[in-house]
Amino acid sequence: MQHLHDDALTLLALGEEATAEELAHLDSCLRCRADLGSFQRVVAAARLAGDSADDVGFESAAGLSDRSEPYGLTPQAPDSSVWESIHRELKLDEGLRPDPLSAHEPSAAPVASFSAARRRRRIGAWLAAAAAASVVVAAGTWGALRDVAVPGPDVIASVELSPLAAYTDTGSAVVDQLPDGQRELVVTSSSAAAQGYREVWLLAPDATSMVSLGTMDGTEGHFVLPDDLDLSLYPVVDISDEPYDGDPAHSGDSILRGQLDL
Repeated sequence: MQHLHDDALTLLALGEEATAEELAHLDSCLRCRADLGSFQRVVAAARLAGDSADDVGFESAAGLSDRSEPYGLTPQAPDSSVWESIHRELKLDEGLRPDPLSAHEPSAAPVASFSAARRRRRIGAWLAAAAAASVVVAAGTWGALRDVAVPGPDVIASVELSPLAAYTDTGSAVVDQLPDGQRELVVTSSSAAAQGYREVWLLAPDATSMVSLGTMDGTEGHFVLPDDLDLSLYPVVDISDEPYDGDPAHSGDSILRGQLDL
């Protein structure tokens, strides 16, 4: 199964609307749903941090400026190295390199001397960039950890499937060795059209014997191969158009075919 890329999951976590294909994949893939949930928690934490700072660190029309210093809540500017890391991580424009919390102000001047509106603008921009950076970094870190914790399949063999007479479909077949030792055949095609239904087979090179793996719904199919199946004896992948006649034998009407490079 082709999982959603970390970049796509990050954008979904940030609120981008999912495509129909992404929604369909998330409905059927527990792993990608779990990853998306993790990214969404990172975004929620970043936004919560920004809301908390607005609540306790900045003046409001209700007169919070009179109470902030006695309670020790006067906001302090982060070290400039923090902004440098964010600027580098997000590959921002050179015009944005100066720290927005210290630009045009003496380094020793307290942040409390800024006007309320000016401080909100600068710190609001800083928090937005920080939130975005935290999501990007977390996505990369999570992706790296996931790759280590969940090893991917090893490709044993593959082939590009070619259309037979009267067909124009294209497709592919890949045999994966799964982490649990099982072998899985992943078959794709450019179309799901058929007069009846599509069935996937493994054939001997001379087509005198064959093994049915099952039917194919849509343009992609996944089939776990029997442990005792010798692929060297059945290296040809075949997708056939089968009529609804109750006959389990191959119809003789093949749509796509190709021999695995074992």
